Amino acid sequence: MPAVIFEKKGHVAWITINRPEKKNTLNAEVFVLLSEAWQEAREDNTIRVAVLTAAGEVDFCCGGDLTSVIPLWTGAKQPENDIERKLLADPQIVDKTLLKNEHFVKPIVCAINGRALGGGCEILQATDIRIASEHAIFGLPEPKLGIIPGGGSTVRLARQLPWAHAMKILLCGEPVTAPQALEMGLISEVVAANALMERAEKTAAQIASLAPLAVQAIKRAALETHTMPWADAFHFEMGQSATTTMSKDAREGTKAFREKRKAVFIGE
Repeated sequence: MPAVIFEKKGHVAWITINRPEKKNTLNAEVFVLLSEAWQEAREDNTIRVAVLTAAGEVDFCCGGDLTSVIPLWTGAKQPENDIERKLLADPQIVDKTLLKNEHFVKPIVCAINGRALGGGCEILQATDIRIASEHAIFGLPEPKLGIIPGGGSTVRLARQLPWAHAMKILLCGEPVTAPQALEMGLISEVVAANALMERAEKTAAQIASLAPLAVQAIKRAALETHTMPWADAFHFEMGQSATTTMSKDAREGTKAFREKRKAVFIGE
């Protein structure tokens, strides 16, 4: 089985990190396949929502594989196969995997089935709606290894959480529980482990039933305007509003509302 499984179910892309025997850590294969999965989900116009999760019931992702990918980057290990050579040849793969290089405007639901540590905690920061099992834990232990969480956390976390919560996670290196993460605002909700996938599926289906152009415009506006001055932000938002208002889906949505029926959106 591949280290990342990509499945398309209707308008939803399911992306599963599949190395449970290795704590779903990020090796060269995961980086390459996950970057390709995001690209496929981005380019397929029939996909409206992506769900990111992991195999098994213990680990969502425990960061980079210290036995393989880290030695590759330091030069302590030579590439042994084509996929490792591909990772080394293209430094942008890591940024693509962590969605750092360009905005991914389709909504991403993250179903966190266990420990999300290091790079695993960083990946979920690139998602939008984060649903965690009750036994999940979250943390950035990098300072304990003499390094920083350089997969986006020093940028994203302080923008997504109140400063004191973000800095506690960043500086202390200690994990937080799912209830603590919920209280901080790192995740959206906590559910029983046996209800996690059903809850993620329902959330994705709910979003997929909405007008895709409008949904993507909302996320695009939120991402683009996050650090803009207010005047520029409102101007950008108005442009997104004007574009979606002129769409076929906007006409369908208002017509369906008047006719008291469910709208059928086509993404145009």
